[in-house]
Amino acid sequence: MTTRSLSNFSRHLTRTVTILTFLLSIPFLSFYWMTSAQLIPDAVMASSNQGWLTPLSIALYLPFAVAATFVFGNLCAYILVSIAGISIACVGLLWGRPNWLLRIWLLLVILGIVVFPFVLRYRPALTSAPGYEMQVVTDPGFFGGIVKASQNLVEHTPCDYQLIGWSSDNQLYYEAMCGTRAQIWRYSPIQPGRHTQISSRPKELGGYEMPKERLLGMVRADGVRPREYESVTRPILLGSSGLVSPDGHWVALVTQHVYGTQDVIVLTDTE
Repeated sequence: MTTRSLSNFSRHLTRTVTILTFLLSIPFLSFYWMTSAQLIPDAVMASSNQGWLTPLSIALYLPFAVAATFVFGNLCAYILVSIAGISIACVGLLWGRPNWLLRIWLLLVILGIVVFPFVLRYRPALTSAPGYEMQVVTDPGFFGGIVKASQNLVEHTPCDYQLIGWSSDNQLYYEAMCGTRAQIWRYSPIQPGRHTQISSRPKELGGYEMPKERLLGMVRADGVRPREYESVTRPILLGSSGLVSPDGHWVALVTQHVYGTQDVIVLTDTE
């Protein structure tokens, strides 16, 4: 291959890489755009209070809503888009002929995709108050947290949870209604790794209810702004009364982001 042919190939490769990288980066750009602008909540709330959506709120929210539904809301799609974006950007850096501006762009795309799962991390609606320790029974895991965080941001509730009861050996049983499919799970707070799906409800389960008013002192609403609304927000995020284990050491409860995802959590006193 001649020098001219190599030069033409490099230019064509650079052009193709630029287009493909931009297309694959759109879902990630929409997320960073939405979160950095800090305009989405204000724009959407102002619009909803007036009963209509402004073009600004639609322009800000729609790209991420589409990305969250079709890319981040599906683990396989997210992984494929991430691998493809990083791979194509690397091809452009190694074998293309990018100028300094395009080189910076390709590096930023790689960085944005790599750090994305650390930025879009899932957090339950409530966290433990000082003096208490919390276990997230329905923890989706590292990559599953991206899917659940995306579902939460677009106000989708994939599963509804209901506490069933505690066994005499302090095993928690709860039901997960995901769409039309009901699943019953058993969880051991002493051995958090023991999370097992079972076929039917046990007949004899114990535990007693803890009033919602008492539970409010054991949890905090994380990330509420301004902070003076934190105590007011807590009752909204707490689904129901808690269920205390037979030995009185654990209390299970269901929490929910407003119009978003739910979680089963277990609290224990550390003092």
